[in-house]
Amino acid sequence: MMIESLLSVETGLAAVEATAEAGLTVGTTVLTLEGDLPVQFLAPGDHVVTRSGAKILKSIKVSVMRDAGMIRVNASALGHDRPEADCFLAPGQKIMLRDWRARALYGQDVAMIEAQRLCDGDYIRFETVSEIRLFTLAFDGDEIIYANGMELHCAGAPVTA
Repeated sequence: MMIESLLSVETGLAAVEATAEAGLTVGTTVLTLEGDLPVQFLAPGDHVVTRSGAKILKSIKVSVMRDAGMIRVNASALGHDRPEADCFLAPGQKIMLRDWRARALYGQDVAMIEAQRLCDGDYIRFETVSEIRLFTLAFDGDEIIYANGMELHCAGAPVTA
């Protein structure tokens, strides 16, 4: 179990490079067995509620990015209380959707869609943020967590030899 801290300060890099990650921003509430907790208060070993039951959080990677391209999602832009409040998502953060968007983009009733694919310019839009802290949660395997009223994908922890 570990918390890894990274500081990305190379402002000479293209903004796209800083936006490729998935993750949650400070203040995003995550459903745990203890109730909704802001992501910044989670620690390895916490029990997070997922679509497949309560799972143990294995690790958290914390990245601080400057001049980062993020996706701002207005409250209820994805349905009633989805998200519960305005929030930022990493462009590569996958969201599980079960509505017309899934059918329009993938021809399926349920689909995992990257936040950047949902931009409409009004309610879901790209914004550059001067500095943002991104928390990437990892479990034993891929999981769907409940965060800010949305169902978000978290990749499994990498296997080390």
